[in-house]
Amino acid sequence: DALDTWFSSGMWTFSTLDWPENFKDGKKSGDLKNFHPTQVLETGYEILTLWVSRMIMMSLFAVGEIPFKDVYLHGMVLDEHGKKMSKSKGNGIDPIDVIDKFGTDAVRLSLLIGNTPGNNLRVSEEKIEGMRNLVNKLWNISRYIETNYIISELDTTDLNIIKKTKTITIADQWIISRFTNLTKEVSSDVDNYRFSDAGEKLKEFTWNDFADWYLEISKTETNTKEKVLILRSILGDLLKLWHPFIPFVTEKIWQELFSKELLMIERWPDITKYSKLNSPAIFKNFSLFKKLITTIRNVRAQYKIAPSQKIDLIIYAHEYLPLVEEQEFLIRNLKTGIKNLTIQKSGEKIDRAHYESINSIEIYIPLQNVIDIEKEKERLSDAIAEIKKFITAINGKLSNDSFISNAPKEVIAKEEEKLTTQEAKLNNLREYLENIN
Repeated sequence: DALDTWFSSGMWTFSTLDWPENFKDGKKSGDLKNFHPTQVLETGYEILTLWVSRMIMMSLFAVGEIPFKDVYLHGMVLDEHGKKMSKSKGNGIDPIDVIDKFGTDAVRLSLLIGNTPGNNLRVSEEKIEGMRNLVNKLWNISRYIETNYIISELDTTDLNIIKKTKTITIADQWIISRFTNLTKEVSSDVDNYRFSDAGEKLKEFTWNDFADWYLEISKTETNTKEKVLILRSILGDLLKLWHPFIPFVTEKIWQELFSKELLMIERWPDITKYSKLNSPAIFKNFSLFKKLITTIRNVRAQYKIAPSQKIDLIIYAHEYLPLVEEQEFLIRNLKTGIKNLTIQKSGEKIDRAHYESINSIEIYIPLQNVIDIEKEKERLSDAIAEIKKFITAINGKLSNDSFISNAPKEVIAKEEEKLTTQEAKLNNLREYLENIN
């Protein structure tokens, strides 16, 4: 009248498909024929022996075949301190509570990103909140495009109508190349069960490349029909890539912006439609341009130059002169705060200026009218002295045999990580001080 729990669980793969009615004379029929064996079993590693091996043995005995092709073993979900969640300890997270607070998509992402097969995963409300912010970012990107880049006659995402003209900018071709590579990588990750890797790549593209770079550039460039078409096409395909991870918000956006048909039944993105506009050379050049803009912003942050304070910029572009001259407008307008911009093929070294080299591109930012150089030298010297003290203290811990013998491995790893970070900061500060001197 009763079966042992794990014995009966072992029958799950075939008993749910009308076995033995659908298995006569060694032949399968009905649901058993259609759905057995399946492709993937996903489960926790702690029940590998209790359940997975029993399912294989029971299926071999009853049906004569292994019930699944691949087994994906996830780890245990732990609290933020790496402890097993327990009612008695009160350190558990109720899924219903955090779904109500942050949304189902955010909870799904917190369990996918950072989770690798066979390894335990730490989850906290802070992590779920961070994933909620990412979901909100995708929502806001979509609302912005819907509000600002909708042209009624462009109810298509067919890029074949675009011809390479001057209206197709370097930024347009860069985002197409970037998205083509992203689609290939995410497809490979999903095929090979690297779900966390796929999620991280989608996060990086959505937040950084698409929102912080391409959309910001689009705000400064002419709003052509071609640009609208590219934006809508990439957004639509990006929703398809995100859908297995965050199905609810992507379905909502899809039905509001693209089609009343379910996104869930759409085909995976076909990157061949981007091939005509895909340019690896442009991708390389634009990546260099991104480094140039990022460097200017970082220098402003490093010297604590107020946003209202304009700076002068001198660029010796060497062989990249045509590229830099072509992008002069963006260099001035992408939150760089430039007053006077000089672009030359080469030139003399400029004293009392911050110097950076990006490939063979040299940039100088004169500092004498922007900061108090003597005060800045004093500030950097003080900061270097403080970091040296900190590094000495960490080295003292790591060279202490008692600490190494008794401290948990994760604590030692954190100290080593701190040391690496502080040494990098020290090198940067020394370089900055040398620049000023």
